Amino acid sequence: MATNTSICGICSLRQITQTSTHWCPQCEEALCDECREHHTLLKVTRSHEPIPISDYKSIPSFITDIQQSCIYHNEQYQQYCFEHALPICFKCINDHRKCNVTTLEKIINNVKTSEQFLDLESRLDDVLQNIDQIKKDRNSNMTKIEETKTLLVKEIRQKRAEINKRLDNLEKQIIKDLDEKACQNCESILNVLSSVKEKEIIISKCKGNFQKMKQYASDLQTFLGMNEIEVKVYENEQYLQSMKEAKSLEQLELEWTVDPFVETILNSLKNFGSIEMKTQTSSIEFTRAKNKQAQLQVVTKKKTIDDVKLILQKEITIDGDDVRGCCMSAEGDMLYADNHVQGTSLIVIASDYKLKDKMQLDSSWVFNVTLVDETTGAITPGHSREKIGIDIIDLKKKRKKKFIKLPGWTWGITRDHDSLFVCVEGHVYTVSCSATDCQHVFNTYCGILPSYSLQCLKIAM
Repeated sequence: MATNTSICGICSLRQITQTSTHWCPQCEEALCDECREHHTLLKVTRSHEPIPISDYKSIPSFITDIQQSCIYHNEQYQQYCFEHALPICFKCINDHRKCNVTTLEKIINNVKTSEQFLDLESRLDDVLQNIDQIKKDRNSNMTKIEETKTLLVKEIRQKRAEINKRLDNLEKQIIKDLDEKACQNCESILNVLSSVKEKEIIISKCKGNFQKMKQYASDLQTFLGMNEIEVKVYENEQYLQSMKEAKSLEQLELEWTVDPFVETILNSLKNFGSIEMKTQTSSIEFTRAKNKQAQLQVVTKKKTIDDVKLILQKEITIDGDDVRGCCMSAEGDMLYADNHVQGTSLIVIASDYKLKDKMQLDSSWVFNVTLVDETTGAITPGHSREKIGIDIIDLKKKRKKKFIKLPGWTWGITRDHDSLFVCVEGHVYTVSCSATDCQHVFNTYCGILPSYSLQCLKIAM
């Protein structure tokens, strides 16, 4: 890279100072208009594509600082080493003999239209879009917090107003009650005072008469007058005593007892409430153009019957002479139908492949079995001449619940949703069933069915 991009490099070698107008990325040299014209005409540099010097100056420094020539041999890079991820010149080959090396031209050819370049450009757009999405989401979250803050302040003040209103009402009630109690006490005291004042007048009059009698009456008059005054004094003494005994003279006082709950609030109320910060899972979905493109390009191959492979998982040895049919419960128990010995009908193998039960049923033969539900089974007797149809069996109680008669020998049987499908001498009969009953038989032609074999198989797609 030239040290001064403002001056034409070729002219400066000729001791001429000429302002540069273009930059050649391949030569890493600034060019004036005249030199650029020669540059585009020379056979060696004809394929070069000079750019305006203003565009070159806009390129970031970490790009312009990249050396396009080997710093060890001062030759242009011609090769690329994959192991070291480095461009190398021809003289560097000796140090990279064991490396995977290719021509640099292959690596950089159409690099600006390569998938990696386009992917990087797309990723830059995605990151900017995701950053913009995050900014919008965070600003929205901050706006929501401010709105919530305003709303909560309003609610707090409203709650405070409600408390104040409630306390004001309670204050009015207690003051009203105080006024009423004070009025009652004062009225009671006034009644006592009124009564006492009446007695005071009577006694005061008696005392005045007593003084006059003492000064002016004769001894006889004094003696006789004393009895009359004594009667009145006695009556008033008794009256005053009765007032005391009636507790009319007790001190009346007012006292306020604070409700314990109020004291509890004053002592225990430390906060008006609490503010918590909660988090919710972000709903931001980062965009990735390459992933979306890959999803569009991926074509799911449809699988056919040819893709199904049967892989032998395990062989199970059971105590049966002629096992023809089997089925499996939701718990993993396997039920096998033994068609050889009359009365020995079902063999139950647990999920650990150990014998769990042998069911002795009254069917003459048992050819195949399927589950109606977890406690009910359906059994076909095969070529039995005694029973031509289906036995519905209670697997818990090990007894027959119902027999469904069919027009011919019954062989294979299976269940799908609420229906039993039974092979009856070249035809398939559909039996509509429920957990406790089976009825409504419908005939459908099926054709020849394959035979059954005793193997525990695993389906592999």
